[in-house]
Amino acid sequence: MDQWSFFLLNFQTMGLAYCYFLKYFMKNILIAGGTGLIGQRLVRSLESKGHTVNVLSRNPKGKNQLFWNPLKQEIDETCLSKVEVLINLSGAGIADKRWSKSRKEELFSSRIGTTTFLFSLEAKMPRLKHFITSSGINCYGYEDDERIHLESDPFGKDWLSGLVRDWEISADLFIHKCEVAKVRTAVVFDKNGGALPRMLGPVKLGIGSALGSGKQHMPWIHAVDLIGIFEHIIDNELSGAYNAVAAYDTNKEVTKSMAETLNKPFWFPNVPALMMKLLFGEMASVLLFGLKASNEKIKTTGYTFQFPELNEALKDVLK
Repeated sequence: MDQWSFFLLNFQTMGLAYCYFLKYFMKNILIAGGTGLIGQRLVRSLESKGHTVNVLSRNPKGKNQLFWNPLKQEIDETCLSKVEVLINLSGAGIADKRWSKSRKEELFSSRIGTTTFLFSLEAKMPRLKHFITSSGINCYGYEDDERIHLESDPFGKDWLSGLVRDWEISADLFIHKCEVAKVRTAVVFDKNGGALPRMLGPVKLGIGSALGSGKQHMPWIHAVDLIGIFEHIIDNELSGAYNAVAAYDTNKEVTKSMAETLNKPFWFPNVPALMMKLLFGEMASVLLFGLKASNEKIKTTGYTFQFPELNEALKDVLK
């Protein structure tokens, strides 16, 4: 065999290997809620790895964004027939507003409503193999703040736990169609949005202090690890519920670590629980009560946290 023939043979072999790689490892992914803080990060990361990613948005702007309005049951069906992985990150912010009756309805419809609408389209997604939904670590309730909750533990009895339970039940509609994974997300450390900037406000002013007793445990995760867990679930085609939590530190420990990272004082007395209840009503429970949750299940699947320690996570986010 001359050199030219040998080159052509190797070129063809490499081409076939590349096609095989694209077919079996690169996926066609559709994300609802992909224009939010975590959604944008996930889209960029997935695209950088070669996946085809489209995003459902009420106000599509980019080339990979498609229109949908789940409240009106409207959607651009252009790419549905090619979707292999469907991810739902939709959901109004739990702690953004007081929980009035109308706000609770919005929290419900933005989670359960969007999921059931997506399921109503399952017949138009013949290639769908994997449905992944965001969920909440608050699902276990606050009855036992010393128990380290496993994914197999029952849901709590409070309203928020019930919301997450119904959210996951709606996700399980897809079980007869494909694999279903539920990512029970803790407080996300990301300087660009979410809970962290609001927590940092008083700390930056030098008046940071613990809330209530300050002893309530706060499960948290660095945004990099949350994106990593979603990608790990996609790559390994995992199913079931997973606690997306790096660690759980007390409210006082988290606030104090923020102050130390920013070289700010931390000596103000705790904010009284009564004041929190007057300011936030029922929603204050998210701030005043805590829980612990295990991350052993996701680690046994091979995922390794990049930021498992509080101080290192905050230093990376706040640097």
